[in-house]
Amino acid sequence: MKKQLKVPDSMAEQVRKFLAEEKINLEIVDCSCDVEVVIRGESLESDLATIYSGGWIGCETARALAKKLAISIRQMGKLLDQLNVKIRKCSLGCFQ
Repeated sequence: MKKQLKVPDSMAEQVRKFLAEEKINLEIVDCSCDVEVVIRGESLESDLATIYSGGWIGCETARALAKKLAISIRQMGKLLDQLNVKIRKCSLGCFQ
């Protein structure tokens, strides 16, 4: 069973196309789901339930989120790039 991702209508087609091109096994839905993407004007920290487009996420949280969505770390990084989410608190010290 595919894991589900809820995205705003304004992003749905773009994200759906991206997932297909990258062969990322996630389904876009508009009801309750595993993870929701929210567009915010301010830079908020994403967590295991909500990804804030335009915000940021800690490295360890991104790894845990990839596991929750059953996708690779590499795919998670590409998805975060697509959703305009910055990585902070890198466990390697690369992103502060």
